[in-house]
Amino acid sequence: MKAPGRQSGAILLFALMTPVIGAQTVSVWLTTDDRKALLQPQPDVTFTGRALVSPGPALVIDDRATHQVIEGFGASMTDSSAFLLNEVLPASNLPAVMRSLFDRTQGIGISFLRNPMGASDLARTAYSYDDQPAGSFDPSLASFSIDHDRAEILPLLLMARSINSQIKMMASPWSPPAWMKTSGSMIGGALNSSASSAFAGYFVKYLQAYAAAGVPVDYISLQNEPLYVPADYPGMSMSSAEQLSLLRDYVLPAMRAANLTTRILVYDHNWDQPAYPQSVLNDAAVAASPNVAGTAWHWYGGPPGAMTTIHNLHPGLNNYVTEASGGTWINDEVKQDFEMIVHSMRNWASAYVKWGLALDQNRGPHSGGCGTCTPLVTIDSTTGAVSYPVDYFTLGHFSKFVLPGSVALWSSNAPGIISAAFATPNGKVVLVAYNDSSADKTFQVSWRGRSFGYSLPALAGATFTWMADAGARTAGRGLTAGAPRRVGRPRYTIAASQQIQASSYAQIANLQSEPCSDADGGFDIGYSLGGGWLEFDNIDFGRGPTAVDVRWASAGPGGALEFHLDSVSGPTIAQGSTPVTGGWQTWQTFSIPVFSVHGLHNLFIVFRGSGTNGLGNLNWFRFR
Repeated sequence: MKAPGRQSGAILLFALMTPVIGAQTVSVWLTTDDRKALLQPQPDVTFTGRALVSPGPALVIDDRATHQVIEGFGASMTDSSAFLLNEVLPASNLPAVMRSLFDRTQGIGISFLRNPMGASDLARTAYSYDDQPAGSFDPSLASFSIDHDRAEILPLLLMARSINSQIKMMASPWSPPAWMKTSGSMIGGALNSSASSAFAGYFVKYLQAYAAAGVPVDYISLQNEPLYVPADYPGMSMSSAEQLSLLRDYVLPAMRAANLTTRILVYDHNWDQPAYPQSVLNDAAVAASPNVAGTAWHWYGGPPGAMTTIHNLHPGLNNYVTEASGGTWINDEVKQDFEMIVHSMRNWASAYVKWGLALDQNRGPHSGGCGTCTPLVTIDSTTGAVSYPVDYFTLGHFSKFVLPGSVALWSSNAPGIISAAFATPNGKVVLVAYNDSSADKTFQVSWRGRSFGYSLPALAGATFTWMADAGARTAGRGLTAGAPRRVGRPRYTIAASQQIQASSYAQIANLQSEPCSDADGGFDIGYSLGGGWLEFDNIDFGRGPTAVDVRWASAGPGGALEFHLDSVSGPTIAQGSTPVTGGWQTWQTFSIPVFSVHGLHNLFIVFRGSGTNGLGNLNWFRFR
């Protein structure tokens, strides 16, 4: 973000220089906001043998600092999707459409599928796998069957798995059978306490039936969006206390008794209520269970930084974005997708899953619920013609290149440019960069003492791939969730005199990142009630600055920032009160005097203060 009267930019100088033997080619794919280019290959670029060739914004990748293992990107095989693919699309076209979705060479290589357990809003009717005549609701009459799915859904899942054998499967119920519920209906209500054992058995029967049909399920959640009870499509209320009891006392024991290895994701709702998964996972028996994998999240409320909050509390468990629909309510789908997927990857997401895989030209068929959601493929209900919304291409910038088993790498952001980087099991580095500003941006990419320059139009995104050294071919193998890993010293230093984005932190505690509305977009850091901190590694203070400029926004009570060397409690080089600017996205630049400091240090920024609404948001800082 550009401060008045100052040139924005970040010069990041490498401390370790790696010799380059021959030219190193980088492949590029581009999507522009005007959609004239959609995941379109561009001319190759080439690394130079220098860390940076000129001053200016730079994205730095440190493949010695690894984060989460990536399991996949995808969408949901809903009843509506299966109907359109099986009955509306001409049968002769089905193989090509499926390859466009699941093949990595001929398509975008979807590798994660979510499957509603029974009806959702993207369904033609309300159904479960254990329906009974209205008014009976007698558990003794239960007759479980997945015949509904055998007709259309399971054949497509089997075809998808034959195209991409690495697909991970997740299942989520929008509602259990009506006879288990207080409403006596698939719509509304909560689970009858007397039905807890039957509810657990419902999952066991589903998992066994799907495995017998050739589609083993990797993950389940107990309830889609448990904090929202829809009035016109299947749904059910489930509090965190109810979910904890069902999970610990019924579902986990039932799965153990059946020798099922499917793993459970808690919550399955929006980022704005991290207290829900925290309260479930705070139960020691649940958190330690080998059948519990982590937390499922939706993107419709709150910031992705909530995932880092839960990760820091439970570093042995993973985070998954399991529903993130595009829709007509979004002003700029290209911008929304690049921002949210990059942001999620920077906050420990192991998967990112859009909503409906296929819908028709009217964004249906649907039974209540969302009539404004957009799919990955549109199938005309009259002609069977196929078209691909922009969601297909934005997701493809990740799903086509970031293979399952890839590992996320530390990468910096720059003024106007956000990034996510990965090392893949087949020995490549993948960088996704997005110009989050309304102006064209020229920047550099620096990796292992090498660099290349690139220009992105305003609000355009690109994927860059190149071969890494042989050692990178093991990326992701044997890694699980946990703390960031760094092998050896960072391969870079950061000049303190340049604008450093707060979102380029190496470590974070008791803070969250969120989308920023300042001039160059990007992500700011906030949600602190005091005591939160950020770490930035290898900051070069040179001969010694006298002040630090801070870009800040706050509608809170006010507080202070402290700048420490080498640890949270290390020597203090600057401290000052933060202004109340009149809004959480009302940005001002203020300065704090700096005590004597020089040379190379890790830098810790600590938020101090009290209050109930948070202290404020930090966008960037720069020493002078």
